[in-house]
Amino acid sequence: MQKIQQQSHRVRVLLQLLLILTPVLVGYFWLTVETPYDFLRNTGIVQTSFDINQLAETPLTLGTRLLAMLTSMIYCSIIMYALKILIQLFRNYENRQIFTLENATCYQKLGYSVFYWVGGSIFYQALMTLILTFNNPPNHHMIAFGFEGIDFLTLLIGAIIVIISWIMKEGYLLADEQNYTI
Repeated sequence: MQKIQQQSHRVRVLLQLLLILTPVLVGYFWLTVETPYDFLRNTGIVQTSFDINQLAETPLTLGTRLLAMLTSMIYCSIIMYALKILIQLFRNYENRQIFTLENATCYQKLGYSVFYWVGGSIFYQALMTLILTFNNPPNHHMIAFGFEGIDFLTLLIGAIIVIISWIMKEGYLLADEQNYTI
């Protein structure tokens, strides 16, 4: 049990670090993209699902960067929500709370956050293509919607996580009922 506590503590600290870094890196990305300070893309740390050079025919203005950053922050809030849930889950593991109703609820929320992620990606892609082509000449604006095979797989994984959460809830309720049976 002590090993579980130690590993849970390490994972929780890592997740907390990621929670803090996510908005910082999103802001840094959009303020430096297509500039000499574009460290994240030049090193391959960040890869976008769209080619900024193909979409934006003119250099990105500060307004475009800020709108893109705001859109990305809204989309990344789904990741931050999932990170918050995972932090709570590993905090429970750290406190020796393994098979609890709260953990089952965490898994359910985590599964739903995967659904939110896929739904958000559809709107994110549409908004981002519109924002990046906003300063293009007339008749060169674009909006793109997409749903790819990986999105279907992601929805399937989310459904599996939700089903596991239901099983965990039922298992908790059965164990709780047996505890009160004399």
